[in-house]
Amino acid sequence: MLWPWVGGNAPGSGESKDECARGDTEVDFPFRSSQTQFPGDVVRRGGFPPLALGRRLLQLFAWEPQEPRARWEPWIRAGYVVFAIAFSLTVVVDAFAHETVMLGLGLVDEAGSALTRLEGQLGGVSPGWLAVIFPLSAFVLAWNGVMLYRGFSLAQGLPRRQIVSFFLLTMIVSLMLYVGLALAGVASAAMGHGFLFGFSLVRHYTVWCRALVARVPTLVHLPYPLPLFASIALVDLFHYWFHRFGHTWRPFWLLWHRPHHMPPFLTIPTTQPVFAAFPLFIVLSVPFQLGVGICAKLFYSDTMIAEALLVRMIGQVVLIGSHNTALYSTFWKSRTLRVLSAFFGEGPYHYMHHSALPGQSLINLGGPPFMLWDRVFGTYVPPTETPPPIGLTGSPRLHLNPLRLGLAGLLQLGYELRRNRGLVARLRVLFGGSNFVPPQSKDYVLP
Repeated sequence: MLWPWVGGNAPGSGESKDECARGDTEVDFPFRSSQTQFPGDVVRRGGFPPLALGRRLLQLFAWEPQEPRARWEPWIRAGYVVFAIAFSLTVVVDAFAHETVMLGLGLVDEAGSALTRLEGQLGGVSPGWLAVIFPLSAFVLAWNGVMLYRGFSLAQGLPRRQIVSFFLLTMIVSLMLYVGLALAGVASAAMGHGFLFGFSLVRHYTVWCRALVARVPTLVHLPYPLPLFASIALVDLFHYWFHRFGHTWRPFWLLWHRPHHMPPFLTIPTTQPVFAAFPLFIVLSVPFQLGVGICAKLFYSDTMIAEALLVRMIGQVVLIGSHNTALYSTFWKSRTLRVLSAFFGEGPYHYMHHSALPGQSLINLGGPPFMLWDRVFGTYVPPTETPPPIGLTGSPRLHLNPLRLGLAGLLQLGYELRRNRGLVARLRVLFGGSNFVPPQSKDYVLP
């Protein structure tokens, strides 16, 4: 076997050879004819290489991780320690690297620009800022590492095969970001612009967006520090609706946000990053940057980097509790953590957003201050003492093949576009609501 925990229909996994020999594996590629068969006897003889390759590809999508043997537990734990350290460093770097309060997409920043501007702004501020920000950064670094590993230690009852599956899914969807940029580079090279131009497409979008934002006038000059809180509230209004569209518009849901809601339990390594939306991430950064940049510019002519950084750092303290099932009770019982979570819309408040209970698929979408826009638009639900079941609505049993889960949205849309005839039907496939199911559909996240 390729991996000690991989089983399913892979050759040598103990499944029926007759089942593997037939061409009726429950995986149907969207652009393959329903009459296409991959005869097992041809594959075993090594004939017809394209058919043999197709058969192996079907088997690849049929594999599912199995419970790893006990001897692999130390390696899983060691991997978690490494991830905890790397994640903690990433959190602090992420907070320093973003210029606005809630920029979010880590791939869109120009290297060093935020630090340069931060250094320039802090140069004219009292040393009190440094005395607060840098010790707070060290605390956030240690806090996230300890809490992340503590969450893993408390989650010993979680099925390891699901941990393996969703961790691999996290790796796959993250890798897809660079696959998408590489494809953009190939297309750019084919058009004569060079590979690096296409590979840096998101960065080019960033330069363009910042040039547009720079032309936005400051409409209301509020006295300091009111612009910070006004921009936080306005930025979260944009974030709220952007997030809401991620749940209600089919392409956003299937390609962007559904993988984030797939895990039936939450730990940081097994919760897919929300910015991983192959291939939508290439263009998603444009409306996000424009919306956030314009909202922040309306009330203040300069970006309050030091203040925004302080807010982000404090927010990172409770962010760790938003996607960690084992830490729910810790955040619920601590008054300090619960108050901070309430302000930022993180911790137990965001955990409720992942509820699998019917009727709770569109709740707690916003953030600071105090989930204002959820309260305004009627989507606020207070957290409960006992954490709700989480995952996709109704807690369906998922196929645990990480590659299949990562490509499920793309495969489903391709299947529906091919099988549903007519312009109107195909437009509904692409622009319908997330609850719309066309007459011919196949959900690849299900077994």
